[in-house]
Amino acid sequence: MNAATGKKILLVDNDAAAAAALTTFLEGHDYHAQTVTNYQQAITAVQNWKPDLVILNILMQSFNPLDFLNELKKNPFTETQKVIIFSQTPKTGIVTGPSPKVCGYLTKPVDFEALKAVLLKAAPPKEGRQQTVMVADDDTEFSDLVKMFLEANNYRPVVVNNSAAILDVLRSEEPDALLLDIMMPGKDGFEIMEEMQESSDTAGIPIIVVSGLRLENYQERGILTGLPEIVSREIPGDLLLKLIEEQTAPSQAQGASPVGSEPQKAPRLRVLMADDQTELLLLMKEMIEYAGFEVITANDGVEAMTAVFETNPDIIVLDYNMPRKNGLEVAQDLKNNPLFAHIPIIIVTAFGEKHAKLKGLSMGIDDYLIKPVDADELVARIRMILKRNKQVLDTNPLSKLPGNPSIQARVEREIQKGGTFAVLYLDLNNFKAYNDIYGFEAGDRIIKATANLLVKLTIQNENSEDFIGHIGGDDFIVVTSYERSEELAKRIVNSFDEIAPSFYSKADRERGHIVATDRQGNIQKFPFLSIAIGIVHNSTRPLQSFAHVSNIGTELKKGAKAASNKSHYIVDRRKD
Repeated sequence: MNAATGKKILLVDNDAAAAAALTTFLEGHDYHAQTVTNYQQAITAVQNWKPDLVILNILMQSFNPLDFLNELKKNPFTETQKVIIFSQTPKTGIVTGPSPKVCGYLTKPVDFEALKAVLLKAAPPKEGRQQTVMVADDDTEFSDLVKMFLEANNYRPVVVNNSAAILDVLRSEEPDALLLDIMMPGKDGFEIMEEMQESSDTAGIPIIVVSGLRLENYQERGILTGLPEIVSREIPGDLLLKLIEEQTAPSQAQGASPVGSEPQKAPRLRVLMADDQTELLLLMKEMIEYAGFEVITANDGVEAMTAVFETNPDIIVLDYNMPRKNGLEVAQDLKNNPLFAHIPIIIVTAFGEKHAKLKGLSMGIDDYLIKPVDADELVARIRMILKRNKQVLDTNPLSKLPGNPSIQARVEREIQKGGTFAVLYLDLNNFKAYNDIYGFEAGDRIIKATANLLVKLTIQNENSEDFIGHIGGDDFIVVTSYERSEELAKRIVNSFDEIAPSFYSKADRERGHIVATDRQGNIQKFPFLSIAIGIVHNSTRPLQSFAHVSNIGTELKKGAKAASNKSHYIVDRRKD
């Protein structure tokens, strides 16, 4: 029997010709294909038609495909949907063909050394004139990094994040070179390049394409999406069929442990449920326990308050209409108590009363459900809220990166897994002196820029398995594979040194240093900010605990700080 028989493939594509060709190809191999062209149709089709696989055109313009993928991931009912990226366009030849129309093609995360080399060819320095480079990219964080790089290398950057404004700004600014992202909402880079060629004002501007897409190439994990990705001029039949067969093959049983290993039993999260309808309460308790939670029950509002004090639950589900104290009254008491104000609360009610909902939401209630409650939906909402709450509680307010609890949990998890891994401990050099001269507000901008740089270089897409945390102050941590660690450290130190001069005034850049007092009160010259990295790994000797990792990392980081005035990293080469 043909493995494709009966398999449903949803095509999300507004290119009618490409979608028709792909439909013919798929149906010729016994797949059942359906095409949708807009965001709402795509979401509805995934939920109702339940396809075995979604094939998404990442270059479509009717909506942002990344928003669609994010919505699938956020929705508990669609988060497991299989998706691959396939975009068929003859326009890739403009960039990668035998006679490309561009001066350079760089893929994200950008190697600043490679960008510098391409810029020197596209816009060579001119005596007595600062070259203008325009950056056209809807990714504002990436644009900020490139702007810092350009300023540090004496270019005048002009940043445009709105694709509709690019041509007008090109005509008004007349840049010496254009850095152009291919994938932008509203109008993609291919269309912009075509329009530039139609006007004598813009036809001669050198173009450097910077993209997260690998054109004419297959990526097992695309940079932008983390999904299997093909962007090509033609349908690569055999490769596409093989990929579809792999993605639609029956999954292995969930929860299976590797052979010879003991499953790790994480502590169960605790749910407090309060409802005066005893039979319904017991039924819901059984369903939620079956989903893996520990459940405590209460039959009225007063019992619920007592249970909160005694058990400190992770989340509370309250019936609105209970004797002695109703759900909103319990919620109000808890939100007014600093010990329990952080606990998320779901209110369950038989009424759709607008006034009660508004009052609850103003108090900080996390969700409302109308009876009769579907057990699967309740479990999905509990999981979603707990995940969101954990992220909020453990997020550094400045960098928005996970804090120390998540850092320790991630390192300990890697140790328990038993595989090889590496931890990068990162610290900024000369940060106190910079703060003293430029002020804490400027210092905060450095912390944000450093976090942004680490994210762009480390987390290439939402499916990345790497981890970045903010220990506090100017200290960060990255958990990655051992094989990737040293190359990643090189990219971080090189990229940081490229953007560091942009943090200083023109006068300080020309001097190459600042004058400030050290920790002992002595006046000194301080070189520019740099980054020190210590790489801890377990490829040559075991790591026993988080404290063990932290001690080695601190030691290596101190060595890196003392080694050079520039950014520097040290790898632990010891074997015992």
